[in-house]
Amino acid sequence: MLKLPEWVRLVCISILVLTAGRTTAANAQELRVPCEAFQRDVLGNWSATEQVSMDSPIGIVDIMPGHPVSVPMANVLNSRCG
Repeated sequence: MLKLPEWVRLVCISILVLTAGRTTAANAQELRVPCEAFQRDVLGNWSATEQVSMDSPIGIVDIMPGHPVSVPMANVLNSRCG
């Protein structure tokens, strides 16, 4: 196994984190989001109010009423639905 110097490992991790954030934000801007099918609680967590199929950064996702959404979906809702 190849052992990288610590600074190289940290640079690689930083690049991955920065790139992932930018990709998620770009994808969130392009997706059609049915904001009316979700509600946000006092802690800022999103849950579905009706059954909905929605495009997401990972593909089509089916969400059932009353179920909380995943972190990637919450990121999309935060950016598009306020």
